[in-house]
Amino acid sequence: MARRLFAALAVAAGLAATTAVAAPAAQASAPSDCPSTALCAYWGANFTNGSGHPVEKVYQDNDDLTMYPNFYYSQGGSLYNHGASCNVTVYTATNGGGTPYNLNRGTGWANIGSNLPHIESNRWCLY
Repeated sequence: MARRLFAALAVAAGLAATTAVAAPAAQASAPSDCPSTALCAYWGANFTNGSGHPVEKVYQDNDDLTMYPNFYYSQGGSLYNHGASCNVTVYTATNGGGTPYNLNRGTGWANIGSNLPHIESNRWCLY
């Protein structure tokens, strides 16, 4: 009996750990304030802007996004790839370092979780 309980708890813990590091869910339609060709970062979930935090947009590869609050403090915010022809990869460290997360063109993450607390750089057209 104790073995079964221990096994069940181990499986539940494994599922919880897997859920905690899963990529954020994708969103289908482009927000109206995210122009074509841009990667747009929002302070709030569901592509909303916070007081004093308008949408931030980038259009090219960036080695250092730490000066942009919506990218750097991404946890709890949202991100949309409205790129014209490319998918984008965002990274948890500057210069394309750290953990990479791929975001397909025409999709977004409506609520970025604790697995991606900072977006510090990005690259277009890698996959």
